[in-house]
Amino acid sequence: MWPRFGSSWFVSRWITITIALTVIAAIDGGLLYGWLSLAPSKVFHGQLWRLVTWPLVQGGPLPLLFTCLAIYKFGSELAIRWGDRRLRRFMLEIVLAAGIVTCLVAAVAGMTYMRRVGGWVIMDALVIAWARQFPNATLNLYGLVAVRGRTLINITIAFTVVTALFSSPIWMAPELVACLAVANYPQGWLRR
Repeated sequence: MWPRFGSSWFVSRWITITIALTVIAAIDGGLLYGWLSLAPSKVFHGQLWRLVTWPLVQGGPLPLLFTCLAIYKFGSELAIRWGDRRLRRFMLEIVLAAGIVTCLVAAVAGMTYMRRVGGWVIMDALVIAWARQFPNATLNLYGLVAVRGRTLINITIAFTVVTALFSSPIWMAPELVACLAVANYPQGWLRR
């Protein structure tokens, strides 16, 4: 059973902000996208907010839908278990780590011109954290396949790695870093 919308102040606001920023970015001619995207060249010139704002803007309606569903399903259940403050801190740590590492990798690869937005990193982080927090819970994928804990983590990481191999590991650096960071997040910190 899915949690009720509004059961977590943070999750409700997070979804609302993500929808609002994505809609504004879609109709403003790229201004908001330009200001919030993860752009390593801009980060290296002092625009540090970009390290945490880039997952709040989605690149289209399907990414927006899937990101909001992940926040609603997995974020709500984690917020119930952890509390809003802890969930916010956890996500900030993961997004910040993904942003910093991506900027460093882009600088080494000579790709500081790249710009990233999107919530795939959010989806990966929430799914893996949920699977680690609720290892015996079963998640039904489209009513076809039931997966639990470690299997869900492996599927999430495998899909992200395969996508990176087919597209660009540097372009997928935020998602790869998020998967690695959450999969190796200290177990004691997850259970507090």
